Amino acid sequence: MNKYKTVLFIAVITLLIYACSKTEDPINNDNNVIIPTWFSPNNDGIKDEWKVEDPFNLIDISQFSAKIYDTAHKLVFLAVDKTKPWLGNKSDSVTPCDTGSYYYAVQYRSWTGISRFRAGTVFLSRKKP
Repeated sequence: MNKYKTVLFIAVITLLIYACSKTEDPINNDNNVIIPTWFSPNNDGIKDEWKVEDPFNLIDISQFSAKIYDTAHKLVFLAVDKTKPWLGNKSDSVTPCDTGSYYYAVQYRSWTGISRFRAGTVFLSRKKP
């Protein structure tokens, strides 16, 4: 087993032991569900899409929504599937959004029934390195 697989295996086992030994739901730790604060959809292979990352599969897929709004509070992206990425386009899926800050609102529920709401900003950059 290579070094990275070993580290990942240990991390998953540690999380499972922690989750089973605590009465607190692991989804309450915001580090277990990652919401990016920037991305760069310029097709360079680095952070080309924005999506909520759930590395420990804590989110109940039937109870998820992610919304992105522009600075005029107009909805530019909606996902009810946690695997659906925002590629930096407006709601018509064709017109690219401008470089700048956007607001996100993410709602999800863990498999144990704990609901969470997180909101913040994400910066979209179209510059090529």
